[in-house]
Amino acid sequence: MRYDRIFGLLVVFIMLGSLMGIAVNNDNNGEEETGPTGAIVGGREPIDVNGFYFYEDPYQESFEALIVNELGEGTMVPFRTDPRNISHIEIQEAAVDKIVTSEKIYLVFDPNTDDFEDTKNNIQLALAEVSRLVVLVNVNGIYPSSALTADIPNETYDDKVPIKNCEDATNTDAVLLFTIEGKDEVRMQGDCTIVSGKTSESLIATADKFSMHLLGLKI
Repeated sequence: MRYDRIFGLLVVFIMLGSLMGIAVNNDNNGEEETGPTGAIVGGREPIDVNGFYFYEDPYQESFEALIVNELGEGTMVPFRTDPRNISHIEIQEAAVDKIVTSEKIYLVFDPNTDDFEDTKNNIQLALAEVSRLVVLVNVNGIYPSSALTADIPNETYDDKVPIKNCEDATNTDAVLLFTIEGKDEVRMQGDCTIVSGKTSESLIATADKFSMHLLGLKI
């Protein structure tokens, strides 16, 4: 597959991911209550994870968090990962702060790894899980950009795709490197943010927990 198609798929994932918040109807018929804590929503009992409430959607195979703003308006934000199964994943709060305050944000990955063909779909999903929430939490209203860590030999693709790596991260510019390595975690490496998973599947779980922390769901 030509890489321009792969990268186009990534953009589609990110655009669709940004639409994955579902508004909650605050009206009720007396049979159910909707609210920020311990509510029954759509007939679903809440799952309490460290004081935060999630709702399983067996049809979409997702877990939704009910986020309520100061006006009492609720939004259901879906995640792919069961929040009860990610307590082992470490999230450095400095990485959360970096996303909130940065003036430019790049989500990057290495397209030249030996197993890229086997892992690319899950890497793209992990990027999308984080990307959809960036503009909601960034104080500057920044939309993230996708980038590669290096050119791909013998491939042609849109030359507007930027090349970024950890050396490009600064006090004001965030570079989030999504990688598969020895630990499920989000950590700072200088000014660079490393989002890692032991496998491509656990990388999605790491991205989900990072996304939860961006929303203040510090489970």
